[in-house]
Amino acid sequence: CEIFRPWIFRFKAEGTVDFSQLTFDPGQNELIVGGAEWHCDEFTKGACFSRGKSEEECQNYIRVLLVNGNRLFTCGTNAFTPICTNRTLTNLTEIHDQISGMARCPYNPRHNSTALITSAGELYAATAMDFSGRDPAIYRSLGGMPPLRTAQYNSKWLNEPNFVSSYDIGNFTYFFFRENAVEHDCGRTVFSRAGRVCKNDIGGRFLLEDTWTTFMKARLNCSRPGEIPFNYNELQGTFYLPEMELLYGIFTTNVNSIAASAVCAFNLSAVTQVFSGPFKFQENSRSAWLPFPNPNPDFQCGTIDYGSYVNLTERNLQDAQKFLLMHEVVQPVVPVPYFMEDNVRFTHVAVDVVQGKDQLFHIIYLATDYGTIRKVLSPLNQSMGNCLLEEIELFPPRKRQHIRSLLILHSRSELYVGVRDQVLKIPLKRCNYHKTRESCVGARDPYCGWDLVLKKCTTLEQSVRMSQWEQSITKCPVRNVTVDGGYGAWASWAACSHNDGGSGGACLCRTRACDKPAPQCGGQSCQGISERRVDPWTLWSPCSTSCGIGFQVRQRSCSNPTPRHGGRVCVGQNREERYCNEHLPCPAHVYWSAWSAWERCTVPCGGGIQSRRRTCENGNECPGCSQEYQSCNTAPCPDLKKTTPDAVDARQHLRQRRPLRAALPLHLQGGRQRIEMRHCSSDGSTGCSTDGEVLRLGRLSGHAVSGGWTPWSSWAQCSRDCSRGVRSRKRSCSNPEPKYGGQTCMGAAQEYQECNVTPCPDNAFPSPESPPPSPLLSSQRG
Repeated sequence: CEIFRPWIFRFKAEGTVDFSQLTFDPGQNELIVGGAEWHCDEFTKGACFSRGKSEEECQNYIRVLLVNGNRLFTCGTNAFTPICTNRTLTNLTEIHDQISGMARCPYNPRHNSTALITSAGELYAATAMDFSGRDPAIYRSLGGMPPLRTAQYNSKWLNEPNFVSSYDIGNFTYFFFRENAVEHDCGRTVFSRAGRVCKNDIGGRFLLEDTWTTFMKARLNCSRPGEIPFNYNELQGTFYLPEMELLYGIFTTNVNSIAASAVCAFNLSAVTQVFSGPFKFQENSRSAWLPFPNPNPDFQCGTIDYGSYVNLTERNLQDAQKFLLMHEVVQPVVPVPYFMEDNVRFTHVAVDVVQGKDQLFHIIYLATDYGTIRKVLSPLNQSMGNCLLEEIELFPPRKRQHIRSLLILHSRSELYVGVRDQVLKIPLKRCNYHKTRESCVGARDPYCGWDLVLKKCTTLEQSVRMSQWEQSITKCPVRNVTVDGGYGAWASWAACSHNDGGSGGACLCRTRACDKPAPQCGGQSCQGISERRVDPWTLWSPCSTSCGIGFQVRQRSCSNPTPRHGGRVCVGQNREERYCNEHLPCPAHVYWSAWSAWERCTVPCGGGIQSRRRTCENGNECPGCSQEYQSCNTAPCPDLKKTTPDAVDARQHLRQRRPLRAALPLHLQGGRQRIEMRHCSSDGSTGCSTDGEVLRLGRLSGHAVSGGWTPWSSWAQCSRDCSRGVRSRKRSCSNPEPKYGGQTCMGAAQEYQECNVTPCPDNAFPSPESPPPSPLLSSQRG
């Protein structure tokens, strides 16, 4: 709206863009702005181009801007060759030293990163450490402590993180980020995290050398409560109030879903409590994540002194290597988010604490993805709900820019906003805008109240006495999105010219201005006198689209009254159109491809597993799973036997055979020799009879003992919770074991069965586990 234009001050620098870094020098009372025109030599740019990067990417974007005493520490991407400098704060052109920016600044200007400098001069940076951005790390350098980092290429430490913010609090350095949830079993899901390390961590000895031994992380929960909670999983920004140990965070839905945002607040004590609790641990990739007690007191930073490894036992280092993720989830101050809104994504947040007449208020400033600032009231007590006080329009609707940074200065009551080509300053206290008591008190603005002595709208500091300062914030303000214009008083009659088509002449005229009030924020202009007014507008028609930009129409007719006896027709249009659903993009249509053909069975007989697959087209969040299994070739494997011809003797009949056992029917596979002997008469008067003794390997043995199966074991756990899984059970041929040439057991030693065939609900997408190992097939030859 136009009402904010006089209050906004703008700063531009010729040829400078990307005002994404803002910081304040309290000593000089100056705002320091980081842009994208830091000099980068042509050789470095040429090397960047040779690696396939664009002209826009191969610039020097400032991504670290930190005040440290009387120095300013800055780092830039420098065409994918990051560098850092130390400058004099009072003379930014004076450079003291220049060092490599690797592990201190991202290579790619599009990568999210965060950094801070402690009072001891140690730099903590969370960023990508390589050109491709595949090696994210939380890294400590400079200062007197040894350099340390998170473990490299280990998804249980960091799994494709997007770093948001960092804070130096007590004995710890805290990092807030979002990452792919390694503990989530089905599909790819992003969780928001709070991570921390001890500032006195010196790394391990032999094990975890040059690596953090106190790194821990926990999930942050921000959700809309209900029977099935609606989760806002992706952290976008934070703001920390150290005097209250309160952290505000803005959370959004996934980029592939309908846009929605929420604001949640967390007490630092809640974060500390979770970090003191049990860990969530997975023994191996096929195991479930289970809680595990917190065994290591070093995680609390209380036992490690610099230069001493006395408490870093091998057991402690092993614990530090595998115990990283906390079992409990950090819950917000109240179950319901402080503020929620659909069809919008918040990108930055800043909070101001305001003393009202009766209580403290938190004013939350939220940057939207379409370039406006929401001003939200959040009282410390929950006696009333949260209110949207106003939406600050920084630019005309068709010239909006993406907000790249947001900085609030409590001491000056000013809000600074960085966009692509300028920095804007907005005063937080604009009480003199309200000219009447009704407007001042009705705005419900904690900054403002009506001074009964001065007869004007003032801040609490400007009031004569608090007892004579009126403020009422018991409910949300009535926000008129539009203000229709109204005529003021008529002016005096005056001579004027008159031209009505073909004839002209002189007459008396008088005018009145449309300023009581003037139309604002798209409100209608003043209507004409009764003889020339038109019927009221009809209601706006439904939007022509359910998502994506569409149109609405409204109409009116010139019939109140209709022009008669030569009267003029109504002035103005009889039809109006306007855009709708401008900020409601249509979600991409995602769907499953057709199932592939069933793959080859893992075994030819005795019960195996086969699978088939499908892919999620046009996205990565289709409901259901991408792979399914079924049992196959369940028929038992046959026993194949082959007997050699009988040998003929004058006094006895000797027959030999070889029992063969193999996983596949190989005709020439040999086995142990078995000899059976029977006696026959030479004249053939009596038949041959076996003596019942069996010679094995040339020695007389006992009678043959055939093998027997043990009872089946219990069924193993199903491979899925829903949508058709597989379970198995086993038995062994040891009841008894086959001896002296006895037959082995017939049938399979392991069998499979389908389980949990009920389909999964829409919000639960099971992840298939790896199929069980192929069972051994047994066949016999005798």
